[in-house]
Amino acid sequence: MVIKKPQNENYAAIVVEIKTLVTLENCDNVQAAIILGNQVIVDKSVKIGDVGLYFPLECQLSKEYLSANNLYRKKELNLDRTKAGYFEENGRIRCVKFRGHKSEGLFMPSGSLSFIGTSGLNLNLNDCFDELGGIPICSKYVIKQNRTPGSKSNKSTKKYESKLVENQFRFHQDTSMLYKNLHRIDPDSLISITYKVHGTSGISSYVLCKRKITKRERIGAFLHNIYTKLVTLGKGRYITLETEYDYLYSSRKVIKNPELNPNAQHYYNEDIWGIAHKELEPYLQKGLSLYYEIVGYLPNGGMIQKDYDYGCEVGEHAIYIYRITQTNADGKVFEFSAKQVQDWCHKNGLTPVPQLFYNYASNLTEGIPVNSDEEWREIFLERVKKYYNEQDCYICKNKVPEEGCVIRIEGLDFEAYKQKSNRFYELETKNLDKGESNIEDEN
Repeated sequence: MVIKKPQNENYAAIVVEIKTLVTLENCDNVQAAIILGNQVIVDKSVKIGDVGLYFPLECQLSKEYLSANNLYRKKELNLDRTKAGYFEENGRIRCVKFRGHKSEGLFMPSGSLSFIGTSGLNLNLNDCFDELGGIPICSKYVIKQNRTPGSKSNKSTKKYESKLVENQFRFHQDTSMLYKNLHRIDPDSLISITYKVHGTSGISSYVLCKRKITKRERIGAFLHNIYTKLVTLGKGRYITLETEYDYLYSSRKVIKNPELNPNAQHYYNEDIWGIAHKELEPYLQKGLSLYYEIVGYLPNGGMIQKDYDYGCEVGEHAIYIYRITQTNADGKVFEFSAKQVQDWCHKNGLTPVPQLFYNYASNLTEGIPVNSDEEWREIFLERVKKYYNEQDCYICKNKVPEEGCVIRIEGLDFEAYKQKSNRFYELETKNLDKGESNIEDEN
C-alpha cells in the first residue's frame, strides 16, 4: 500500500513499538508508555513489544476513526451505539494530566485501523500518515472561525501569482518535531540550539519578480537586440525586460504586499508584517530573504501573542531573525548557516534568535555511557528537555512558560527541528479550550 505524505507530519499518526513502560503512583488501571520521548498514559493491558499508533498533542481524530472505534462520548455517534468513549465531537487530543501525571498524546492499537480493511494493517514501524486508502485518520486541530479577526473579507485576490518568478520567493516550511527526527542527529553532528520565540512569522525578500512591459519598451528592446545581433555579431549586450528586483513580504503562508494581494486577510486590525518589513527593507540586498518572528505589541497596544511581551513596552515590538537565504538569478539558493545568521545580524545591528548552544551534539551528552546509537539519541532528547524546556520565558516581563527550542543541524541545506515545552502545550490547550485561536493557524 502506498502511504501518502501527510499534510503536516507534526499532527499525523506514526506507527510505533512500545519499548518502555512506567508504573504511575496512585494509578491502578493505567501506566505510562514512553513513546518517542513523550509520556503517554495507556491501559494496563499494553505490553512491551506492542505495536500501534501514536497521535501527538492537539491532533484531531477524524469522525470516521472515532466512530469506527467507538471513541465518541456520545453513544449515538459510535458504530456500536451501546458503547461510549471519552472523546468530544471535535476529536481533539488535549494536553491533560491524570492524577497528577502528564499525558503527551494518544496510543492506539494497530487493530484500530481494521475498519478500512486489511490494507490498514500492513504498516511498518515509523510509517507516518494522516489518511489511508483515501479515508481520513487525523489532522491538526484548528478552531474554525467565520471570519479572521481584523479582516474585512474572507476573499483574497492573489495578484502576486502573476508576479512571482519561479524559485525566487520561498515560504518557510513547517518545522518538524525533534522526537520524530532523532535519527537525523549523530554524536558528531554540529548543531545549533536556539530559543523558540512565540510570535508571528514574517518573511522579507528582495528577489527577482516579473514586471509589466510597455509596448514602447518592448519595441525598443527588440530593435536594440536586432542591432546587437547584426552589427556586433552577437558580442554586444542584449536587453531583457521581463524581470526586475522587487520587495515581497509575507506572513507564514500569505504574501501581504497590498498592491499584490489587496484583499489579504490580516489577523489583526493592523498590518504588523508590513510594519516589520519597512524596518528590514534597508538591509535587503539583491536576492536576500529574511525569515523572522515578530513579538511584543501592535502599535494600538494589542499583544501579538497573549501575555508574551518579550520585554517590549506597550505599543512596541521586536524582530528576531532565525533564517537567511541568498537566491541568485538562476533560482539557486545559498543557505546561511546558523553561525552566519548570528554573525550577519550582529554586524547589521539586528537581533537573531537567542543561541543557547553551538557545538557537536556529543557535548550535550558528555560523560554518559551508552551502548547504542538509539540509546544515545534517547539521552540526547532527555538532555535537550532538561536544559532547554519547562522554564519561564527569560525575555518576557510577564511570567509565561517558554515555548521551547529549535535544534538545527549545520550543513548546506536548512535542517531544523523543534522541541516544545510541556508547560507551553498545557497553556496552548487552555487557550484552545477557551476558543482562542492561534495566529499561526490563520496566517
